[in-house]
Amino acid sequence: MTNSAAIFIESNTTGSGADFILRAQALGLVPVFVTASPERYAFLSRIVGLELRTCDTSSETDVRAVIDSVATDMRIALLTTSSDFYLYTAALEAKRRGLTGPDPNAIALCQAKDRQATVLRAAGICVPYSAIVRAECDISDAIKQIGLPAVAKPISGTGSIGVTFVDTETSATGALRKLLGTTNDVRGRAIQPGALLMSYVAGEEYSVEVLDNKILGLTRKHLGPLPHFVEIGHDVPAPISSRLLAKIENEALRAIQVLEHVKGPAHVELRVGEDCVTIIEVNPRLAGGSIPTLFRYTTGFDPVLAVLRSLLGMSSLPLRGGDHGSIRFIVPEREGTFALPQCEDLVDRFRLAEFVLYHTPPLEFRRCNDFRDRVGHVIAVGDDPTAVARRAEAAVAFILGA
Repeated sequence: MTNSAAIFIESNTTGSGADFILRAQALGLVPVFVTASPERYAFLSRIVGLELRTCDTSSETDVRAVIDSVATDMRIALLTTSSDFYLYTAALEAKRRGLTGPDPNAIALCQAKDRQATVLRAAGICVPYSAIVRAECDISDAIKQIGLPAVAKPISGTGSIGVTFVDTETSATGALRKLLGTTNDVRGRAIQPGALLMSYVAGEEYSVEVLDNKILGLTRKHLGPLPHFVEIGHDVPAPISSRLLAKIENEALRAIQVLEHVKGPAHVELRVGEDCVTIIEVNPRLAGGSIPTLFRYTTGFDPVLAVLRSLLGMSSLPLRGGDHGSIRFIVPEREGTFALPQCEDLVDRFRLAEFVLYHTPPLEFRRCNDFRDRVGHVIAVGDDPTAVARRAEAAVAFILGA
């Protein structure tokens, strides 16, 4: 067995999914992709040298059998995933095979958002107040306990799916009932019905990107209009004072340490209002929303490669500052058919580092009020953060107005 395998259990459908596989190849590993639905990933057909294994990835027994089968042919060097839905399974299997990786118990704690909030609050970390709703009879008490305005959200999940701002008893009841009636996640897997009602925290939103208990950087987040929380853009590095930066980073690291998620990547979402830092949630994974790509453009540091090097026990790569970068997502304002432009001169016209459409035009757009509303993105990079953001926003306006 001369070759070494990098096993990936499912993946993001966009963003860093393909990057993980390509970086593993660059490290001399044979990527093995384990999935229930290969057709979900358009990028698979473009990667030469990828080994594809199919099984029911919702079954730990089936996943384990595939991993053990790979182990008879190759040494397994690392085992991971870039998908929220399979973080626990990947961590559990990595531990079983004696591989480096995050603690499965820490992953489980982070992903149970009600338990996470309880543990953080007990440690004196500022988090929103929340009430768990398991049945319709819990709704009235939850509203009385938390008050309004508030945020209704799934107990576990990703991509802002099912997250709704509510400011009346009617809207809160409706949102919570809808979540209680949701029995499958976005990938069709069965889930236990339940919801959280969380106090609404006003303020600017940021995320801290972390690897192995070390800060990689701070991202400024831009959201679409309420009552939903669709992320429509990010800025790196976040334009804030050094005093506030230190305060945010300190709170993010405290949260990670309390949750004992000190190995592996973390994406800590928070809000800052009146100089108070409130941790919204800790996600035990690398940032989504093409934030790793933005870091690569602005610092030369590749977070995806850094995660793989960490899992292999290799030394970390140095961070270096420099440029400012803004990503803005293309989110149509109305439903219908869009012939989004394949503008050859768009990159030059707005001095973009990247222009990507996630689907081949024409696009039949139906709103989901979560990350699926994003049909593409642009990235601008430069030394002036204000000018960079304006170029990215102007490019999106041009695309949607074409």
